[in-house]
Amino acid sequence: MKLFYITLIFFINIISSNLIAQIIVVVNVQTLIDQNSNYIDATKDIERSQKKYLKIFEEKEIELKKMLEEIEKSKLILNENEINTKIENYNNQLSIFSNDVDEFNFHYQNQIIEMRETLLKEIIILLENYAMTNNIDLILDSTSYLIASNSIDITEDIKKQLNNLKIVLEYENFEKN
Repeated sequence: MKLFYITLIFFINIISSNLIAQIIVVVNVQTLIDQNSNYIDATKDIERSQKKYLKIFEEKEIELKKMLEEIEKSKLILNENEINTKIENYNNQLSIFSNDVDEFNFHYQNQIIEMRETLLKEIIILLENYAMTNNIDLILDSTSYLIASNSIDITEDIKKQLNNLKIVLEYENFEKN
């Protein structure tokens, strides 16, 4: 009987030594980026720089609408070749305008992606340091789990550290060739 208890205690000790608790925390990376003061300031700067081009695009759009109205009005007066010439000119102008708008949108979309990537790199460095300092075994993004206790959410701690960094988020203004 003693042998049975000794064997049982031995197996319990072996099994329990393999069941060491893992320290897991979660962080909301999206919130860290979206609420970062440097990111907010940079996006406001981008919006201000876009206004100049948006006004130009609005004027060009009005001009294109007038061209289309003129084509519609002149259908009864002009012959088919003249109408086709005007339509071709309108289509060329519309195509150029559409390409300019697409380039504009693509440019600023890429600038924002680059800024977000810069912030993400800084967040990863902060998380690595946090994990080493606090003996964290696993850090999950808030999109990677369904339910967790608020006590394991380190978003606010990382947010404070991130806001203390002087991160320069640069962007280039759109320049139409």
